[in-house]
Amino acid sequence: MTTAIPPGSETPGAPAPDPVVLTADRLTAFSATLMEGLGTPGDLARQVAESLVSANLAGHDSHGVIRLPWYAEFADRGLAVPDARPRVVRSEGATAVVDGHRGWGQPAALFAVDHAADLAGRFGAAVVTIRNCNHVGRIGEYVELLAARGLPSVMWCNADPAVAPYGGARRMLGTNPFAAGVPTGDGPPVIVDFATAAVAEGKLRVVRAAGGTVPEGLIQDAEGRPSTDPEAFYAGGSLLPFGGHKGFGLSVLVELLGGALSGNHPSCLPEYVWGNGVVLIVMRPGAFVPEHDYTADAHDATEALRATPPAQGFDTVRLPGDPERATRASREKSGIPIPAPVWHELRALAVRLDLTESDLPGI
Repeated sequence: MTTAIPPGSETPGAPAPDPVVLTADRLTAFSATLMEGLGTPGDLARQVAESLVSANLAGHDSHGVIRLPWYAEFADRGLAVPDARPRVVRSEGATAVVDGHRGWGQPAALFAVDHAADLAGRFGAAVVTIRNCNHVGRIGEYVELLAARGLPSVMWCNADPAVAPYGGARRMLGTNPFAAGVPTGDGPPVIVDFATAAVAEGKLRVVRAAGGTVPEGLIQDAEGRPSTDPEAFYAGGSLLPFGGHKGFGLSVLVELLGGALSGNHPSCLPEYVWGNGVVLIVMRPGAFVPEHDYTADAHDATEALRATPPAQGFDTVRLPGDPERATRASREKSGIPIPAPVWHELRALAVRLDLTESDLPGI
């Protein structure tokens, strides 16, 4: 006999319940089953689930399983085609265009990674764009995969409007993340990954779920007034670009060299196609300098930076990607904490999809 899953409840005024802690394997199996419940084929569901859980492992919970109810909304609204598969629709030399056919973003991005790596192997460098796909997740994941193959890469994408231009009071730009991955021979890769907004919308979602506030300078309300309440954003406010005019400038470039170049169009225009307009550039070091010279430089430079005497208040110098590796090692050992409100949302989604305890492995 199977048992329906209760969504859970909270008592008003009671202390916040402890998070649910799951291993990566259990959380991946659970997430894949939810994706299959949305009509996603098993192999694609697994790709999405592994990507989301990888973000949780790295400590980027804003891009982890908290996104699953959001993805369900995409399917409900017809914005996502759960069984769509990406394919190359245009190819010219070392360039290619991947069409996601409105499917999930992670399979499209993984497909683009493999295709770009192949092109870079043949031509020395490659540029691949992705159009017509949903949220691709944490883009640092993809440059990290390429770095593991010894290939430096740069990736960015535009997104639906959530950020006000510098000095503006209206959503006109996406959070427009930018990432780069640099292999360093036998050392850990350098992985740069950040939103051009002062805060990623997903991180705001995490704070909101916990009932918290954010520091000043990250968001404003619908009238363009500074706010620290996440609800101000969800009530029609906007995120702010990081670093004022500097983040704004980089965000504009991502719109023009992401939205426009991919064919998704800049998000401030009426022609904008909802989703991520992605550009991925991959390089093969040996096409430019002797391979061993490149890896020696990259390794020695990163080691020199880590050996810098720490400033007051710091115990060591950490490079981009080091914090994520430390968090991954910790969570692989002790499990991934899922805040109770997020867990309740996930179980409520399971109820809505008519899944039972026996349908959900390891839960």
